[in-house]
Amino acid sequence: MLILVVEDEPICALSTIAELEHAGHQTLGPARSLEEGLELARTGHPTLALVDIDLVHKGDGLELARRLREMHIAAVFVSAQSRDALENCSLALGFIGKPYNPADLAPSIAAISAILEGRDPSPPAPQTLRLFH
Repeated sequence: MLILVVEDEPICALSTIAELEHAGHQTLGPARSLEEGLELARTGHPTLALVDIDLVHKGDGLELARRLREMHIAAVFVSAQSRDALENCSLALGFIGKPYNPADLAPSIAAISAILEGRDPSPPAPQTLRLFH
């Protein structure tokens, strides 16, 4: 799966990309802002975007998720802002709370992939992932 990573903290972004690529996914990014995320989404056409809510400007990730939805690109919030994620659950498929165990990322993506393909996640998604739909 081609996954856009939108994260403004370099170490977190690189760790996420490493885990995704180790699990066999292709990645775009990391994008560090709303503008970079939109540009990569337009040019790269990812299947999924992992979006931090608080980017350079607080809440930019929410606006990015809104715009990605308009582009028919699924988003999952990856953030410490659980309240904002839950209040904006209509913008994303789910939420992975920070900090999370990097080993939980691949099974979370597998569960999300199953949902995007219209299947039930099996085995169940890790507890790190909270699905909204």
